[in-house]
Amino acid sequence: MGLLTAWPVSLWAQAEGDEAQVQGLTENEEPVANLSPAEAQQVLARTPADTGPARYELLERQYSAAIVLAQRARALDIARQLADAAVTRGPQAQEWITIYLNAEFNWGRSGVALDACETYIADSRLTLVTRASVALRQAYYTTARNDRAILLRIWSRADGLVSQWRQAGGVSAALQVDWLQTRSEVERAMGDLPAATASLREALGLARRDLAMALAARGPQAEHQVREASGRVDGSQGMLVYALVRQNRPQEAIEIAQGNIALWRAGRLSESMGARWNYRLATSLNATQQFEPALTAARLSDDMLQRAGSNAASHTRWLARQEIVRALIGLRRWSEADASYRGFLADMPPDVLARTRASDWRMSALLAAKAGRLDEANEAVERIHRFRTRLYGPGHPLLQETAGVRGVVRLLRGDVGGAMSDYETLFASALDLRSGWLDLDLRGVRGYVLGIAFDEFMAHVAGRSLAGQPPAAAMLQRAFQLADRLALGSAQRALTDSSARVLAASPALAQSLEAEQVLRQKSAAIFGGLAGLLNEEDRMRRESQTEAFKAAAVEERRAHAEKLKALREQIRERQGDGGQVRAELASLRERIAAQFPDYADLVTPLIPRPDDLARSLQAGEGLLLVHSTDQATLVWLLRPGVPVVFSASPLPRRELAARVARLRARLDLAAAPTAGAAAADLDGLYGLYRDLFAPLDEALSQVRVLSFATQGPLAGFPIGALVTAPPADPQAVPWWLRRSALAQLPAASALQSLRRTADRAVAPRPLLGFGDPVFQTAAGVEGNTATAYDAERGFRYGRLPALPDTRSELQAIAVALGADPARDLVLGAAATRRAVLAADLSDRRVVAFATHALMPGELPGVSKPSLALAAAADERDSPLLELDDVLGLRLNAQWVLLSACNTAAGERGDGAMSGLVRGFFFAGARSVLATHWAVESRSAAQLTASTFGRFGRGGEPGRAESLRQAQLELADGRAGGGHWRHPFYWSAYALFGDPLR
Repeated sequence: MGLLTAWPVSLWAQAEGDEAQVQGLTENEEPVANLSPAEAQQVLARTPADTGPARYELLERQYSAAIVLAQRARALDIARQLADAAVTRGPQAQEWITIYLNAEFNWGRSGVALDACETYIADSRLTLVTRASVALRQAYYTTARNDRAILLRIWSRADGLVSQWRQAGGVSAALQVDWLQTRSEVERAMGDLPAATASLREALGLARRDLAMALAARGPQAEHQVREASGRVDGSQGMLVYALVRQNRPQEAIEIAQGNIALWRAGRLSESMGARWNYRLATSLNATQQFEPALTAARLSDDMLQRAGSNAASHTRWLARQEIVRALIGLRRWSEADASYRGFLADMPPDVLARTRASDWRMSALLAAKAGRLDEANEAVERIHRFRTRLYGPGHPLLQETAGVRGVVRLLRGDVGGAMSDYETLFASALDLRSGWLDLDLRGVRGYVLGIAFDEFMAHVAGRSLAGQPPAAAMLQRAFQLADRLALGSAQRALTDSSARVLAASPALAQSLEAEQVLRQKSAAIFGGLAGLLNEEDRMRRESQTEAFKAAAVEERRAHAEKLKALREQIRERQGDGGQVRAELASLRERIAAQFPDYADLVTPLIPRPDDLARSLQAGEGLLLVHSTDQATLVWLLRPGVPVVFSASPLPRRELAARVARLRARLDLAAAPTAGAAAADLDGLYGLYRDLFAPLDEALSQVRVLSFATQGPLAGFPIGALVTAPPADPQAVPWWLRRSALAQLPAASALQSLRRTADRAVAPRPLLGFGDPVFQTAAGVEGNTATAYDAERGFRYGRLPALPDTRSELQAIAVALGADPARDLVLGAAATRRAVLAADLSDRRVVAFATHALMPGELPGVSKPSLALAAAADERDSPLLELDDVLGLRLNAQWVLLSACNTAAGERGDGAMSGLVRGFFFAGARSVLATHWAVESRSAAQLTASTFGRFGRGGEPGRAESLRQAQLELADGRAGGGHWRHPFYWSAYALFGDPLR
């Protein structure tokens, strides 16, 4: 019996996880020979000889012919015959064993493929390299399942066979690359995404070296060797693209895909490889919400694959067409998305596995509902809801997910009461529990599905508000919480994925999270098996209702009844076991949150209701949450002791973004295209304030200290530069800054977690600053004017503009704080990433970084917010201080200064703010002073030194007011001789964090 035969193969067996995709080793499906459909028909019509070389030569051509004609069953049968014969035909023929296994796993029955692996591994007649290759594939296939214990056992055996092969003197780049690719998938399945990426980079390096050797070789096998080596390079890079997307580093994936597409356009890659790189590019672009170019790339890929003869059910066509649907959903082109999805399914042959892989009930129901086929959508979602209720019982997160899908359908059908009941079920997990971040993680298809559900809810709130039908208080509370969760955006995923350093520093936390993962897997296994039992119960119940059963003998019917009774008892036992494991899981998560509250706030932040947040505010404080949708912009104002004030502006996200971009262009003098654009658009700044906040103006005028949280266009805009009244006198502009001290938050809920942090003793030393880094080493290539990205090595410096003025800026701050510039500043070539990581930062009140900040997508290969530090002599030593590094720092700083371009500008995809800033909160910073754009050094030195000096003297009530007074010095002309009145100089800086403490 195979190790995996006990696993259920039901569609519902993986219900506790989103779909896993097996790539790389199984992705290439192109025929091994070029045949037209007519030629393929002729080849298949021939009858192979009973024995001898002619038989196997014809079978190999017939395999290709079956692929061309999409005759999967015939192709599988032929591959099976060739694999069985390979045992006696010799080592060269044994490659058909892996071809058959991949075909069986992709097209046939995964359980059969896994059991067949067992047979081949145990066959001592096969070469050691073949047995090791089969064992690696078995481990690779197993990563798509949910049982770590079985996976580790199978991987251990595969790794052992590869070790035996090495000890026997085996030399094969193919097996080494297979081993690294499989190790990467095992690391991914174990949750170690950075290690998985590193393994793939190593595999790519080995594959590239092997390709170079093949290109230099001569002889009859040279062409075959080049083709095989090229495939390994392509497969390693393809896997790397998916790994980088999973690791929330899609920009790097885009760089790899675009580089390969350039090679294809230059004629250096085949059409089939070009097609694959286009859908890989589409995957990466969709991950960054660049839906238009993703759609173009995915459609090009599908067209190329279709012209090349790939059939509708092929793995490659599925990968291309799912990206088409995702891009259309992202563009809100619902009818096209629905038509594309239905067309894809209609093109499928009667292949159960292919249809199961390609279809998803959630997408089908939601697209049907959005396309107006409401009865069809309702019937589908009600059927699934009944099944999942039987399977999971109440309170399970996947039943709550189903309720969310049904809520959308009901809302579109006009059943608002039923929809709100379903949404409340979804929100009970997604918003009220920390576990909602884990159980309802917004990745894969679930991200699209719940994204649609959330959008429909917010659209309903916006629609009622604009129509003069104020939503009920409970609905507005939920909308506030949902807006807050959405404000965390992709930065939340980046923080979670970057927490490996945190776990490495806390073995107790790592152990607890490992136990949590084991319980999750145990729960998935129990409910997966239960799904199979329920399916069997349904089959037996239907059988008992047939006329044939009723006519059967009494003994047969009695035996059937006893079997059904025993099955139902087994179902009850499994349901009890599942409920117990879920209870243990909930209890363990509560203990983790209590024992490691900072980590819990980082990866599973609570989303409090607005009334609870208002109670954390002090007199004179306010908290403003702004959320933009496709229909409107929603605004909430919280103050202590008074009701929440809500307003909806008929300003949709797209129009808001356009207006913010125009206004920002007039504020950022460095980006202004002409001198005529130098004056700030005062009328436009007042118009935006009026259109967004006029209904709240009276309440806002009473707020002395205002924290605001937002996502989308306003995240990178200095709202202190908005004008609160019609501007009459250019010398006395009513900037919002004059009315309130302002601070920004990554999300409204962040204020509550910041204020839960216990006060710590003030650090004894005033400052440690890093600045004026040298970006080009002595060994650097002159004239290289851009940074570089390499798939094998990652990001590498070319040349960034030097920042000599940051040296004087830091020196001025050091003087203002009473620090020693010679001892407390790390400048020039010494300002490296290693210097930051090696420094003791826990005894400094201010930690300053005066350098470039690199936002995701800003430079090749930069997928996470990073600070550019001095290049090291060893190019393998990254010069970027990334989010992962920041989370591992230990600070006790009142301030972290990011005097750099764009650190406050918000992330691609409407992220609320730079994840880098949030990382500093976790590392121990009380607040972060960051910039919206590249600052002018002299005015920046004046403003920051004045801010820190005021706060250091304790003459003002808090950080926000200290910054406000320093900004007003520039705005009023009291500093800089009046040359710094323009908001370019004083509004660039934004305070993130608690405005008071």
